[in-house]
Amino acid sequence: MLVGNADAKVSSKPAPATMPAPHQPNPKRVAAGKLNRMKRKGLTPEGRERLRQAALRNRPWRFSTGPRSPEGKARVAQNGRTRQKGPVSVRQLRARLSDLRVLVRDMREGRQLAGV
Repeated sequence: MLVGNADAKVSSKPAPATMPAPHQPNPKRVAAGKLNRMKRKGLTPEGRERLRQAALRNRPWRFSTGPRSPEGKARVAQNGRTRQKGPVSVRQLRARLSDLRVLVRDMREGRQLAGV
């Protein structure tokens, strides 16, 4: 007969005995990456011209039209909001404050006209 705590959770995975070690990159892969970066210093003038000619030949900008439907445009407009700090972006906040600035300016001009 099994006797145990009725409130205990049953799990098929054994409990870890110790905390796993932090990730350590493979030193051979790190060395290979450094070696590859040293080999590729950038484009030569010939390589750059070859890429330029390929781009002029293929003209990839013909197909980069962006979203066309209103739904797609609305979805793309939200792309930049994924990493913003708060619920309102800086651009939205400035747009809201611009209305207030106009109101304050009008009030100031009205007071000056009234002589107050």
